[in-house]
Amino acid sequence: MSDIVIYGTGKTGQSLAQLVKRRGDNPIMYDDEHGFVPSGGFCGKTVLLSPGVPPDAKGLAEANRCGAHVVSELMYCMPLCKGQVISVTGTNGKTTVCRMIKHVLDKACYPSRLLGNGGVPFSSEVADVAEDETVVLESSSFQLRNADNFAPQVSVVTNLAPDHITYHGNYAAYVRAKCNNFLHQNPNQFAVFNADDKDLFIFALHTKSRVVFYSLTDKNANCFVDDDGFVVWNYGAKKQRVKPCFPSPYAHNKSNFLAAVCASVLVGVPFADAVEALADFVFSPHRMQFVAESRGVTFVDDSKGTNVAATLAAVSCFTCPVALIVGGYDKGGSFLPVFSALPHNVVFVAAIGQTATRMQKQAAACGVSVQVFDHYKPAVIACRSSVSETGGVVLLSNACASFDMFDGYAQRGEYFAGVVKEVIDAEKK
Repeated sequence: MSDIVIYGTGKTGQSLAQLVKRRGDNPIMYDDEHGFVPSGGFCGKTVLLSPGVPPDAKGLAEANRCGAHVVSELMYCMPLCKGQVISVTGTNGKTTVCRMIKHVLDKACYPSRLLGNGGVPFSSEVADVAEDETVVLESSSFQLRNADNFAPQVSVVTNLAPDHITYHGNYAAYVRAKCNNFLHQNPNQFAVFNADDKDLFIFALHTKSRVVFYSLTDKNANCFVDDDGFVVWNYGAKKQRVKPCFPSPYAHNKSNFLAAVCASVLVGVPFADAVEALADFVFSPHRMQFVAESRGVTFVDDSKGTNVAATLAAVSCFTCPVALIVGGYDKGGSFLPVFSALPHNVVFVAAIGQTATRMQKQAAACGVSVQVFDHYKPAVIACRSSVSETGGVVLLSNACASFDMFDGYAQRGEYFAGVVKEVIDAEKK
């Protein structure tokens, strides 16, 4: 009987099972739905935890009770990885930063792989990583939970804000998981922090690794944008500055740009090459994506804005009148932070989906009026009407995940684009 149990039978669980088999064992597959078959339960077993298994799962409680060795995918895979790892986490921006780093490494002809959250599991390719390769790893809080010995060569933390509260139970548990991205590093490794997120200064005090800060505003950071618009690198012996061509005008994407530059330089890419490589970077769909323009109104898809911090970043990109569409799957967090901080140019808010009524109530407590809709089409029409006289933006940035109505944020964004096309076509008739 195998001493290894794979807890979770989804994509990552299946990938872990294949990895364990490659190493000569025949693991036991388990999930709460089908129950635990072997006699003796979890006692004496190593339990490899898939990221989708929540902390309050009934089988996990039993595994902890009987003293099983519970290990996350990251913790199991890290000792098997022959190459160096750049691990990127944060509430927002981690997917973009990972793709930016991979883009830089590709242009610099550095062999690399993009693995992790939302894509190819780390466990599916870790056994094939060569010594000269760099793994760019997107690490979510789900994956970092139970990753107590995880120590990448470069850790990047983009920002922290309340998210996934239903899964973790509270914000403190969410933060503890994120901190595993850097807490266990050694003095020869690097931790990259966003200096514009003031909470990250505190976390930087708790790492043993070499700390590198980046900032859009703080000229004391190691990587920043100076008053002349140059990107400056001030770490090590030589201060350097290069005029960038930012691939996005939005502040949060300029911040992501700096994070990617830092990580790339720390694994050996020359600073100027890293900055110049990102000039032709192409953003993924559904991240502040232009959808259409009609009669002075621009429609923007930020369906990837699945939490409060992301939506606030999205609305801050505009000075013109904004009609905002929010709402979706309920992850358990408060929406008071978004409604208490909405800028005055947000002239209309439409809410839809599972959280719509709760959003409306919390918005009212902040003095913000929110109109609830059952479907996207009337919401888009109402938003369009609210900015039709002045011109402006209809922005989809939900502050919620999409699983109440859609399979994912991409499907939601595509549906929104289809509705926008219907509305615009109807105007032309």
